Amino acid sequence: MHLLGHATSSPKQANAPEHGIEGAILYLAPAKQSGYNACASSTEGCRNACLYFSGRGGMTRTQQARIRKTKMFFEERNKFLDLLVKDIASVERRAIKKNFQPVIRLDGTSDLRWERFGFMEDFPNIQFYDYTKHKNRKNIPNNYDLTFSRSEESTTKDIDRALDNGMNVSVVFEKELPQTWHGLQVIDGTENDWRFRDPKPCIVGLTAKGSKGKRDTSGFVILNNLKNW
Repeated sequence: MHLLGHATSSPKQANAPEHGIEGAILYLAPAKQSGYNACASSTEGCRNACLYFSGRGGMTRTQQARIRKTKMFFEERNKFLDLLVKDIASVERRAIKKNFQPVIRLDGTSDLRWERFGFMEDFPNIQFYDYTKHKNRKNIPNNYDLTFSRSEESTTKDIDRALDNGMNVSVVFEKELPQTWHGLQVIDGTENDWRFRDPKPCIVGLTAKGSKGKRDTSGFVILNNLKNW
């Protein structure tokens, strides 16, 4: 059983070879879809706009597979981590053969504190990265890049704290991306998924996906007439 999906099978990472990247991504069932909470800091707007319900994630078979993986994480933690480490090592071997940079995103559709499990330090040549809504991530390994994901519940203080801690901030806009937001340059985060290569500090601009995301009224999605907040 493999936990990590190959980069080229994911729309988020399909252009990995063009960037000299051997990438992989882990998709779990978000929030409480599995009966366990894999996104403890999620908000209503975030859950409604979740990519889990768009694209391949909207297919029942795909959702069931992600639920099985999530249950294994919570119910058979050691087995899950053993399989995960084997998959990570496999990604590194493939990258070496191709002379590519090994890159792994563990929270494709979850928000877990992977830094607590101690395996990233065993793979110093691998670049890990994720988005997160957790405000208090600590003891982050040097090879783990985090982008704070703004939600309708985020305050100016939350955003400033994330920036002070060296994280960029991702913001979901309705359609068009503004040039600046919160006094910072907005880059187009839809062009690729390689957040660890983004300039710092900056705002990572995203656009609403899926039918629910495009109809968001919670404030999670910044409407065009409010985009210069």
